[in-house]
Amino acid sequence: MQLRFTITAAILSLGTAFGLMTHASAGSALTTNTTSTANVVIGPSGLPVPRFVALKKDEVLARFGPSFDYPVAYEFRREGLPLKVIAEDRDNIWRRVEDRDGRRMWIHRSMLSANEHVVVHVDDAVLRAAPDADAQGRAKLAKGVMARVESCDASWCRVRADNFRGWLPKEQLWGAGV
Repeated sequence: MQLRFTITAAILSLGTAFGLMTHASAGSALTTNTTSTANVVIGPSGLPVPRFVALKKDEVLARFGPSFDYPVAYEFRREGLPLKVIAEDRDNIWRRVEDRDGRRMWIHRSMLSANEHVVVHVDDAVLRAAPDADAQGRAKLAKGVMARVESCDASWCRVRADNFRGWLPKEQLWGAGV
């Protein structure tokens, strides 16, 4: 059984009252479908929400609302940067995303791709030779370093950053599963 929840115009009005949105696009209400048996949230795209995606280009404009009519909220300049999809519009065109700093904005789906990267979100993360806290350290990665994911298990991800390969705990990474 699927339940459909739609955020109403009251939310749009609230955003306008705070100066966050200046245009309400007809037919762009948020929609989320849930499957009650597995407790999995599925968006209009048929993909899980939340999930991680990546920026497809070096320059991507994020907006205050799900339309090109909304003003630009932020400009990203880093291809591959992971973002968390937290909602999709009903028409399956826009994704509401959250960055690692907690900023929320809307990006057109054509600017997003499957996520292959993570960002270190702790100071001096130790890249290990094996997925074990006692394994030999290979390098220290500073907070904000972006690495390519090679594989992940339940607790660790094997990543590549520059010429270094190794394992990092998932809790030290932004973009490694939800």
